[in-house]
Amino acid sequence: MTATQAADTAACCADRADADWGRLPGARPPLAWWLPVVAFAMLMVVLSLVVVLVVRAPGPGDDPDPAEQRNGLLLDGPVLAAQVAGVRFGGRTVVVLFERTPPGGPAYDAWRRAAGDDGVELVVAVAGRQGAAALATQLAMPAPVDGGPPVGYAVVDADRRVRYATLDPTYVDNAFEVGVITGAVG
Repeated sequence: MTATQAADTAACCADRADADWGRLPGARPPLAWWLPVVAFAMLMVVLSLVVVLVVRAPGPGDDPDPAEQRNGLLLDGPVLAAQVAGVRFGGRTVVVLFERTPPGGPAYDAWRRAAGDDGVELVVAVAGRQGAAALATQLAMPAPVDGGPPVGYAVVDADRRVRYATLDPTYVDNAFEVGVITGAVG
């Protein structure tokens, strides 16, 4: 077999192999091999930047286990007595807000209005004041990273059952969550 015949046979078989696999002779792939790799790498960079810029680092008032903070899961918690530390429970949904200092300002006022919609009673328990520690204990509020009094809220349904208890130092930014939870238990 001459060199010309060998080249013709190889070209013939290569064309047939492409046709057998559904490719036209001489056709190129629609994408260069590196294009999906570069697109994936760019996506990972963008998502990493989103995580770095949006997710805040845990602070001293946060839950030691981040999975337990603001998880949105309704609890089948303990049933409270009809009155705990001067606060009456039963017959309506009660949101107990735990703070280290008396809250105030326009952001808190907006949160209070949102949390107190639909007949929900809002109780503010400020650390160091009478009954705040007893409420935190009875509502099973978690202890924050710094070991101090909790900053967050608990939701107790009309049957006096603790349905939600979470640490949330940024509660004023999350008023919609309280509305969703009280709507679900009310």
